[in-house]
Amino acid sequence: MEIYFNSVFSPAQVGLRNAPNRLVAQAMEINAGEPGGAVSGTIIDRYKELARGEWGIVFAEAISVTEKSRARNHGLVLNNGSLDSFKRLIDAFKKENSESLLMLQLTHSGRNSGNFSRRVKAVDDDNDAELLSDNELDEITEDFIKAVILADKAGADGIDIKACHGYLGGELLRPANCREGRYGGSAENRAAMLVQIMRAAAEEVPQLVRGTRISLYEGIRGGCGTSGPDEIIEDLEDMMTILQLLQEAGAQYFNISAGIPVLTPQLTRPEKHSSLNLLQHFRYCRTVREAFPDIPVIGSAYSAGREKGAEYADENIHKGYVDFAGFGRQNLADPLYPVKLKKASKEIRECILCGGCSKLLKEQKEVYCVYHNKKKAV
Repeated sequence: MEIYFNSVFSPAQVGLRNAPNRLVAQAMEINAGEPGGAVSGTIIDRYKELARGEWGIVFAEAISVTEKSRARNHGLVLNNGSLDSFKRLIDAFKKENSESLLMLQLTHSGRNSGNFSRRVKAVDDDNDAELLSDNELDEITEDFIKAVILADKAGADGIDIKACHGYLGGELLRPANCREGRYGGSAENRAAMLVQIMRAAAEEVPQLVRGTRISLYEGIRGGCGTSGPDEIIEDLEDMMTILQLLQEAGAQYFNISAGIPVLTPQLTRPEKHSSLNLLQHFRYCRTVREAFPDIPVIGSAYSAGREKGAEYADENIHKGYVDFAGFGRQNLADPLYPVKLKKASKEIRECILCGGCSKLLKEQKEVYCVYHNKKKAV
């Protein structure tokens, strides 16, 4: 059958690698790891199916760089003890599909850590998490760098440093981060951890694709995308400065998101009643793309477009507003989405934006699409 969506199915380069198309499976935690954070058979099966789906890029789910601070009770952790399990994951993925890129998203959960973990924060506020010292932030930075090197040893195509959705990497970037010392105040200080990680990745494992997923605007006072600690109105100038620092440090793509799921969920993942927020995501990507024309930009929230998601993706790529289109909830609903789309199949399992997967994650249960896997819920 004739291929359609020519822009979506065109190849593109990111870093030193070539993605076969522009469809991206964003990182979606399924909370099904082994004790200690090793990759389980359930997770391997999920990524084998994503490989068969022929996505251009697949981001493996929010992998913690430390066992101390994890958001999920069965979340993944990348360290020397779990390295072999990640090798098995990547080998299994590549046996199914050697062309799609598999990237590991590395994170520190910070104040979003579960009650079974150490809850920590970078900004001194009324949250009851422990305030990290500069020395502790130095140690966490080293944890990230060690995990980047392990990602290369595991055989990953690249890494994504998570600096979005209220996790530690994103919290540090906020204008509200007025802490004294090396990690607060100026944009240079607030971006210091990400810059150090990116620079180390460029020097230690230059063959790995490297970038960051970042919330360009969080929708909270003093959050990312505001002009100061007491501001709430969107002003992206500060974030453009931070992105420039990251590009200079060696970032090879920007994976653009928005909002904080626990505080501004409709912005992060638009629902039926907030679907117009999808247009905000389009605008954010176009803004970054215009400011950084030489670095690939990955967009988010295309699942919210439902049956028009691929049309929006193709239009935005064709117009040069974005380079890749990211689908999160849709890759849970139908891991085979790209290959079905390419064949114009009428059997695509569409995400209906019910929020069931998010509810499972909040409840610390194994995550799956509750609408299309009703039997699993029985």
